[in-house]
Order: sequence, then structure tokens, then C-alpha cells
Amino acid sequence: MSTQTPSYTMEINNFSQRNAPIRSNLFRSYSCNWYVTVYPKGNGIYTHMSMYLDVANSPSMSQGWWRHAGFRFVIVNQSNVAKSERLATSHMFNERKPNRGFKKALPLTKLQEERFLVNDKLKIEVYVDVYNILGILDTHVLPEKKHKTVCVNGFQVLDSQVKSADIIFETHPETALYIYPQDPQLKTAYINILLRIYETLYNNPLEKITENELSNVSKGLLDLTQAGFKLEWLREKLEKVSVERKKLSGYEAQALELGKQLKNLELMMCNLKAEIKLKAES
Repeated sequence: MSTQTPSYTMEINNFSQRNAPIRSNLFRSYSCNWYVTVYPKGNGIYTHMSMYLDVANSPSMSQGWWRHAGFRFVIVNQSNVAKSERLATSHMFNERKPNRGFKKALPLTKLQEERFLVNDKLKIEVYVDVYNILGILDTHVLPEKKHKTVCVNGFQVLDSQVKSADIIFETHPETALYIYPQDPQLKTAYINILLRIYETLYNNPLEKITENELSNVSKGLLDLTQAGFKLEWLREKLEKVSVERKKLSGYEAQALELGKQLKNLELMMCNLKAEIKLKAES
């Protein structure tokens, strides 16, 4: 599982008995309000559960608003966390398209067979990264939980982020050299994007990084660069990780093919032994 803290964790009791869509509580990420909608028996498709991320209060927002965000759902396999289902994408949320998600999030048969449910409870982790915003930020609904923050190089970061932030600014002092004072909420959003990209590329195991995550990292780097960050060092790291990930995918494909060949050989041996036994008995 990722070491990144979820933006929100949704737990649904009596999941197998639920039929109607289930809407989560509102939660905040990057000073924006969101909620998740889960369709236990699918949204127009009855073989899979469906799930979507929605912008809260979208009808009442100012005309022309939009939010460019990447997000990830982790459907937690509570019997074997390594087998959890991960779904990631990005979307330009706006008044015409205020939600985005996955119609075929997880086959209902897989949900039961692979024991995602414990005591008929489903657990979903939601991770939201906001890349850019147009329109007034949300100031109402429940406030975010208060966490102690520390100022690092002019940016407010959480205690848990200080070590990574120190490494970035000590190793690459040019990173935010031309980022001048601006809206503090937007500045915090930028540093959170930077730190999550750093976490993905430097601290996550290579086999856990998906193509969608690398695509979202690339988009995040573009947004940060346009905001004035100097991130050539991080782009080089992204290219290196992308190459290594492709190599690993090739090795995994080879291992899968070898496994198939081994099974075929085992089947041939079983058939050969059966033939020898029949000849010996005749």
C-alpha cells in the first residue's frame, strides 16, 4: 500500500445487502470539497460495482469554474492488502462534467471470491491531487482536520513531510527559487503536489507504480513548471523510473510466459506418465 495518507477513507457496512447508490460524507482536499458515490450493484452494468468522485455543491459554484485533478481509488482487500484493487485517472472537473470515475471498478464475483469484504464491510481509500483551479475555493462545509505545520523554504508542510521537503530544497535549491508570494492555499497545494510526486518517484516500490500514476506525475510536473518551479531534476527522475518500469513490465511478461511453458511441460509429463502406466498394464 502507498505510504501517502488517503484524502478520505470510506467504509460501507452490510455492503452485499446494499442496492441503492451510496454517497460518502463530504471531505476536503486542497481546499476543495468532494464526495464519492458508490454503486454496489453497478451503474447500468450489473456485473461490476461502480464508483465516482464528485465535486461538492457544483450547481452553486461560480460560472466557468474548473478543477484539474488526479485521483486514485484503492479498494482495500482486507484479507490480503497486497491484492487490493487500484484505480487511477485524472479529469478536468467543470460545471458540465462535475464527476468522473469507473463504471467497471471491480467485478462483483472478484469482490466475493478474493475476500475484499470482512464482516460484510467494504473499505475504500481515496487519494486526490489537485493540479490547478479556476474559481473561488470552497470555504464552507466541514473544515479540514488541523495538523501541525512547519515552514520549510517558505512553504507550510506537515510534520511528516519535513524530511522530504528538506531533502528537495537542500539537494535542489533552484526548485522554488522563482516562486514568489501568492495565495497561501494555492502555494500549499503546489508544495503538496511536489511532495507527492517526490514520494511516488523516490519512495514507492517500482512494482507498485502504475502507468496511470506516471501519467499523472507527468501532468503534475507540467503544472508545477508552468507555475515557475524548476524541476528538470525531477523530470529526469521520471524518465528513469518510466524506463525501469517498462523493463520490469517486460520481465514480468517473460516470467508469465515461462510460467505458462512450465505448466505445459508439467501437463505433457503427466500425459506421458499416464501413457506409460497404461502400456505397462496392458
